[in-house]
Amino acid sequence: MDRFFNKFEDQFRAGFLSDLEQTLAKVQHEKVYACVFGTDSDWITLFMAVNTEESLTRHITNMKEQGLCDSEQDEIYYRWGCSEYQYGEDTHFNHISRLLYATEDVQKYKDEIIRIIAKVVNETTGDVFARYGQAKADITFFVSLTDDDLAEEIENQSVHLMTVPSLASKFLKRYDGIS
Repeated sequence: MDRFFNKFEDQFRAGFLSDLEQTLAKVQHEKVYACVFGTDSDWITLFMAVNTEESLTRHITNMKEQGLCDSEQDEIYYRWGCSEYQYGEDTHFNHISRLLYATEDVQKYKDEIIRIIAKVVNETTGDVFARYGQAKADITFFVSLTDDDLAEEIENQSVHLMTVPSLASKFLKRYDGIS
């Protein structure tokens, strides 16, 4: 398994840095508030998505015009639901997804995969973000599942590992008071 984890880390590091910079270049005139690493319940796909305050505002306005956003709960979903994020369709994690797909019962290794993702995010210096007008400390990083009831648990577990404590605490309270 060590070989798999080393290969995953190498491939993730290379893919993350290039995709992050490409995405940050697209949104450098907007304020990034979230970066999510999405996967499925089998852990055989991986993608990165980013959202900005400006893209969130545009999306919520559009959803309201369509009658698809009429509550605080809807707005919270649009803020944190990675399938609603506006940037990241160009991420190049296909090689990582092939590695995950080729690994038997890869979901058993989800904790180590999350740890590796967090390690790479944490090792990425703030100057990478600053080059594009962003502050790493202002971004909530987390892992999410697109098709699983465990998504919130994985999000809450992972946010602690790669997000500054003040943002992680706010993230954990994102659903408080919503019925």
